[in-house]
Amino acid sequence: MPAPLDQPAATGAGDASTDPTAAAVCDDVHDSKEVVLRRYFLQEWELVSAILRRIVAAGGVAEPADVHRIRSIMDKYQEEGQLLEPYLEDIISPLMSLVRSKIMELGAATDELLEIIKPLCIIIYTLVTVCGYKSVIKFFPHQVSDLELAVALLEKCHTMSSATALRQESTGEMETKCVVLLWLYILILIPFDISSVDTSIAATDHVPGSEVVPLVTRILDICKDYLSNSGPMRRMSGLLLARLLTRPDMLKAFSSFMEWAHKILLSVTDDFVDQFRSIGIVEALASIFKIGNRRVLHDANSGIWNDCSFVMKTNIAIRSPLLRKFLVKLAQRVALISLAPRTPSWRYQSISSSLGANLLSSTAASSNGSTQQVNIDQTDTCGLEEDMDVPEIVEEIIDLLLTGLRDSVCSHLILYCKTFSLLSVSCLINLRILYSLL
Repeated sequence: MPAPLDQPAATGAGDASTDPTAAAVCDDVHDSKEVVLRRYFLQEWELVSAILRRIVAAGGVAEPADVHRIRSIMDKYQEEGQLLEPYLEDIISPLMSLVRSKIMELGAATDELLEIIKPLCIIIYTLVTVCGYKSVIKFFPHQVSDLELAVALLEKCHTMSSATALRQESTGEMETKCVVLLWLYILILIPFDISSVDTSIAATDHVPGSEVVPLVTRILDICKDYLSNSGPMRRMSGLLLARLLTRPDMLKAFSSFMEWAHKILLSVTDDFVDQFRSIGIVEALASIFKIGNRRVLHDANSGIWNDCSFVMKTNIAIRSPLLRKFLVKLAQRVALISLAPRTPSWRYQSISSSLGANLLSSTAASSNGSTQQVNIDQTDTCGLEEDMDVPEIVEEIIDLLLTGLRDSVCSHLILYCKTFSLLSVSCLINLRILYSLL
């Protein structure tokens, strides 16, 4: 029987005031997301915060033990990096501010600067591996004046050589290069012409629009070198090249890079250095075709596809599953660029371009007891598809993709992407052939 109204009902779990578990659950309901995360997930936040305060108080000088301690804490969240995202700004902003201030204080070409910022970059790069670069770079400084500083720092880092390839024994050379490349990935998005930022133009006879800006040339030379790297610098440099070369003011640099890539891909050998360089170039091209302007990329489509099909038949592609994966990814994006843009099969049409006229017409319609209907432009989709001209390059790429389905490395890449739109075009081609035979 239920308890009388004047007596409290008995509960099996006990009172929340006496049950610590129930009390914690009640607190979780009312507390903010950050408080709950700090209570259960990053339990070492107080220790991490204390180490960061100590580094800032010391002017950016970090003890190796502190760096190792933070890295070991962050590594525990490799599978659940989103749990660290509420803390990223509190960790990254002071560290990158220290990097920026030390560059301005000591100069980018000094060895003393590198000894200070390498431990800081190790901490930042650890967060990149755990949370992903897209979550981390949001908190990088992005003043326009930082562009030349970052390029000068990258040139200084480029002269360094890693003492070891083991992560546990790393002294920060690779991490510093990756962090600076990601920093440039943000800085290169400045909404001004890069030639207006390059101060070295004033000391030269550079004519705007005639050749590649010297600052851009310095970035391109270093990134081309990193494309032959077997580590994460290859991916970072490819991302930077994609952002740089797809800018509206980088047409000269884009053409120069395409010519260089064409020359390298057609002269590949069985050497391991050529294999890594080919992987880096194809990966960078895939990134460019992902975010680039279709009008610019369309002119380079046929040349890139010829290079892609040539490399696919070489011995290095047969031996390297990673190269085949990036070749398939690049081929997919080349095919999508080759397809003609399609307008929607229907769209809403306004009654009038004037808001006042629309209001008057709606008032008149409501007074007459009628309802205003939206005009819809119904387009004959089938007619459009029948008149669509499918380039020959698309048929060749579809054949490559269908062949790639037998490749265990490339099959998942093909199945979970936009290739289904290409396969639908292939079905359309087959239907045309069938109709012509009937």
